[in-house]
Amino acid sequence: MNFMRCLSFSLFLFYSFFFNTKNVHAQQLTGRHTGNYAGMYRATFNPSAIVGTRYRYQINLVAFNAAVNNRYFKYFRTDALFHPFRNPYTSNELYGKSKLTGTITEIPNINVLAELRTPSAFLAFGNKQQFAVGVQTRLRGLIQGTGVPPIISEVYTKRLDFGDVKASSGSFKDFTISQQTFFETALVVAAMPLHIEGLLKVKVGGSIKRLSAGRNVFLKINSANYNIRTLNAEESEMDWTNVNYEYGYTQPVTPFSLGSLFSDQYGRGMAYDLGATVELGQIRHHEPYRSNYIVRLGAAITDAGSVSYPTSVGKIYRGTLAKTTFNQDKIVALGDNSVQSLESTFPKTNARAYDLTTTLPQMLNLDVDVQFLKSFFINATYLENQTAGALPAYVQQPNTFVLTPRFEDEDAEFTLPISWIDGNSSPSIGFSLRLGPAFIGFSNFSGLVKINNPPRATMAYFGINLWKLNEKRVK
Repeated sequence: MNFMRCLSFSLFLFYSFFFNTKNVHAQQLTGRHTGNYAGMYRATFNPSAIVGTRYRYQINLVAFNAAVNNRYFKYFRTDALFHPFRNPYTSNELYGKSKLTGTITEIPNINVLAELRTPSAFLAFGNKQQFAVGVQTRLRGLIQGTGVPPIISEVYTKRLDFGDVKASSGSFKDFTISQQTFFETALVVAAMPLHIEGLLKVKVGGSIKRLSAGRNVFLKINSANYNIRTLNAEESEMDWTNVNYEYGYTQPVTPFSLGSLFSDQYGRGMAYDLGATVELGQIRHHEPYRSNYIVRLGAAITDAGSVSYPTSVGKIYRGTLAKTTFNQDKIVALGDNSVQSLESTFPKTNARAYDLTTTLPQMLNLDVDVQFLKSFFINATYLENQTAGALPAYVQQPNTFVLTPRFEDEDAEFTLPISWIDGNSSPSIGFSLRLGPAFIGFSNFSGLVKINNPPRATMAYFGINLWKLNEKRVK
């Protein structure tokens, strides 16, 4: 197939899919999600990725993907990485550890993510790896907020006991913050039904996912007035008056146990992913053991599903409150144990059982991957939110466009992803590196060096895997 013809076709798709959209995020190991040697790590982006590769099998020993800011590397508290899904299990210094994470989106939105990819694997069959089946497990946590008032962001960032928050007053409305946690076990199946040597490969795949250990806690402030009062040179207090509120939780804070991952006392549900990949053309005189196509096109729907919760424990309360006052100790307590602090701050009026269902952040993932030179690729990815609704019942991720130059072979890979996230004022530039069995990456280099003020977080990820390559090198 003529190289320039394929290149023109890919550029046409690039402009049609991406630059004609108004919004330009689910973080899928940004940069790493583009590679032909990503295997199980790419399956959450497009499940067809595990078929037709060089791998006979691949085993993920452990991997994590978490939002952190530059303070994390200053204080280096390892467990702070998993703050977004530790809230339901512990109240030990969570407020302080939350200061080491950060949001990948800008105020008035908050988006803090973390996932722990526990042991997972896939096995491929056939002389050209045309069938594959795998099992993927991961623990996922999200802290999200909408309509976040600037004064709340300022008080959280600067604290009320350092003398940095000045006296002020005002009002806000439609502020919601929610924390979600669940465990995912996925069966991934993929096949390559069409393979015309040197011209075309068609791959399809799907995942069926069992969701368990679901928990949620949320706070909605429909309207409130605020007043910051200065007590002395260092301390201030924040009064809320005429507060119209709603809050709820599915479970109180309970220590983690393996049994809780599968217990029917917590949220449970089902979800699915569907994806397809088409590879077109090949480069002449290409090394037989490297991916050889001119254009790769991919499309997938991911996280189509929901989590339901037992109604025997969880509660939702709503009402009005004439006045409540926050000092720094009370804010810390709210961060450490949100359920207990919410109940002690807001009256438990108009109680009802927790009867909400959480709709997952369903995404449409599109990507075009062009091999310009041997082993040098440029990938364009667009991730579009497909979930309509408000927190806490509907979890969303912002739309994102990612442009990623990439060099890869079977032993090493380097990427330089540039991400445009809907609602952010500037793009994020990251990098990832794979050497042998290990990889590491960051989605936003400025999140490491505090270029933004306040700094946006970076998704930091690391993983170790084992594999066996197909001994027969496919031409």
